[in-house]
Amino acid sequence: THSGLILTLDGTVNMQLSAKSVGIFEAFYNSVKPITMISVPVEIQKSGKFSAGLTSIPFEFSLTTRSNRPLYDTYHGVFISVQYFIKAELRRGLLNKPLFKQLEFVMEGQRVDVVKENPPINFNITPQSLENINEIKT
Repeated sequence: THSGLILTLDGTVNMQLSAKSVGIFEAFYNSVKPITMISVPVEIQKSGKFSAGLTSIPFEFSLTTRSNRPLYDTYHGVFISVQYFIKAELRRGLLNKPLFKQLEFVMEGQRVDVVKENPPINFNITPQSLENINEIKT
C-alpha cells in the first residue's frame, strides 16, 4: 500500500562564479542560489495499492512558468547550466521511507527563424576598383 504518487516537473538555472574573478575559495563557497523557472507538482495516484506486475500511468504537465518568464533550452556550460527534471515520490506507510526517483530530460524549444530571405547582391573587387592602396612595384 502507498499514500500517493506525486510527479514534479522542475526547471532551474544554476550559476557558478568564476574562480578568476573572485578567487577559488569564494567561487567554491559562494555559488549563486539556483533560480527556479518552473515547478509543477502533479498527484498521479491517490493512496491505495498497485496491482502486481507492470503499471502504466499516463501523465502530462502544464508548462506555465513563474512570472511569465520564458523557458530556456537545456544547457550545460562552464559557469551556467539550465536543467529540467521529473521527480517521482511514492509516499509509503508510517514505517517505510518514501521512494524517490529523479530523471533529467532535455528541453528544446521550437526555433523561430526571423531572418528574411533577401536576394544576394553581386559585387566584384578588382585592383581598379580599390582606392587608397599603395601600388606595389615589382
